[in-house]
Amino acid sequence: MACYDIMLLLNGADEPLSVSWSNERLNSLFAPLVDSWVERGIPISECLPLPEGEREGTFSWDDDTFSFAFLPAPEGGRYLLLSRTDDKSELLARALDQLFEGVQIYDKDARAVFFNRSSRRISRIPDGLEIEGRHLLDLYSLSEDVSTTMTALRTGAPVIDRVDRFSVPDGTDIVTANTSYPIYRDGELMGAITYEQTEEILREWIGRLESTGRALKNYSARTPAVSFSGYTFDHVIGHDQKLREAVQLARRVAAQDASVMLVGETGTGKEIFAQSIHRASRRHGKKFLAVNCAAVPEPLIESILFGTQNGSFTGSENQAGYFEEAEGGTIFLDELNSMSLSMQSKILRVIQEKVFRRLGSTKDIEADVRIISSCNEDPFRAVTENRFRRDLFYRLSTVTIELPPLREHMEDLMELIEYHLAATSHQFIHNITSVSPDVMELFRGYSWPGNVRELFHVIDYAQNVADGNVLQTEHLPSYLVKSRPAPDSALEQIDFSGCTLQSLLDDYEHAVLLKALDRCGNNISLTAKTLGILRQSLQYRIRKYGIIF
Repeated sequence: MACYDIMLLLNGADEPLSVSWSNERLNSLFAPLVDSWVERGIPISECLPLPEGEREGTFSWDDDTFSFAFLPAPEGGRYLLLSRTDDKSELLARALDQLFEGVQIYDKDARAVFFNRSSRRISRIPDGLEIEGRHLLDLYSLSEDVSTTMTALRTGAPVIDRVDRFSVPDGTDIVTANTSYPIYRDGELMGAITYEQTEEILREWIGRLESTGRALKNYSARTPAVSFSGYTFDHVIGHDQKLREAVQLARRVAAQDASVMLVGETGTGKEIFAQSIHRASRRHGKKFLAVNCAAVPEPLIESILFGTQNGSFTGSENQAGYFEEAEGGTIFLDELNSMSLSMQSKILRVIQEKVFRRLGSTKDIEADVRIISSCNEDPFRAVTENRFRRDLFYRLSTVTIELPPLREHMEDLMELIEYHLAATSHQFIHNITSVSPDVMELFRGYSWPGNVRELFHVIDYAQNVADGNVLQTEHLPSYLVKSRPAPDSALEQIDFSGCTLQSLLDDYEHAVLLKALDRCGNNISLTAKTLGILRQSLQYRIRKYGIIF
């Protein structure tokens, strides 16, 4: 357990002798009941539905789920640590695991409550060794008088930046700079929290602080001087022949007033083309308005496009729609094939009659609007399957421009990556300047169903987690790494240079956990049940491998 809410000291007959609380809410709820156990000396097995013979595990009590663990106590007794399982404690533990410096939390008796991942690494605490409930002096070979934590608990005052030398169980001498703060509640000492730093941690911190300082200092210089005001054809990146032919055709028809239909998968840049056509047309001084027909609920799309008249329905007001606001300009109907047939017929009437009416009105309004539309599938198939009105399709597809998916112009991959890195690098402390060969190999072997939009999303993810200027495989989203084709023989693909059996097993366990969590929708309880392990054992391994979801 990462921490405890209730700690019971049991005698050799498993009868409660005393109780300590670290959860105020549980104290208020259960204190009278638990105190009665202590007073009456009832064996703990008659008080709680603990699994028989188990040293640790979970059980249900009063509609709550609790984790439990038994630890040795003096004079033949033992401690029973109870912790209500909830997301809050797990979130706090995971948050502390992200810190570079070591964090140790002790109760008022100097018994360990929680060590974060960095602290366990500093102290050479083996994976799987439970430290909760153990006394500080049982964990470390040092004098009580020189212990920063013991001093803070003894004096009740903070001890700031004191250097300690101590020995860990494997005999290694460790030197750390420590700061310990006593923790009080309602004037009563609850425990202490101690922060540890080593030379290695300090060097890493200094490097990060220097990088952060440079990034803040250079932010103005790296930030684009002109704010973004819309796409033009200059934003179409790549030299693939199909892509350049699409740009040339779009440039030619931009000056005309013909309807244009853009055909391409989601993420291929249809809105970039639509805005570019508008800005290269005679209508560039008027509004460009876009509506995603797949994202707007059917009951709303008519009012968004045509507006509403006061009194047409409960709560309606006089409100102009897109066709009215875009007078003299351009409307982009994105993914028009997702619009219902009844709504398509109303769009057809506007095109044919060049007039429309607000919802609930009897007055016609003239429409001088150019329509650019898009379809994220084969429009002819949509027409054949009666999902796209044939007459509307021919009205809107005066000029059809097909945009190739990313997988068909992979020669532009590096140019797209470099473009997006240059455009967004000012937002991040670590400025990625290159991509490792492994990442490029993975990128080239991936099908990119989300196309350029997905590529940019992956790069943004990497920039957020990267700690250097080279984009590595570990900086990529897990789904992308897992998409790598499975090798014919796993053993043939293992690189044994510099690896130990334990590191290989850890890598395999990490991969199994990722796959199990993904299959179980990141549900901790379901994943633990699927793997046949205890819930807290799974939570320990999640912290061990730094899995974030």
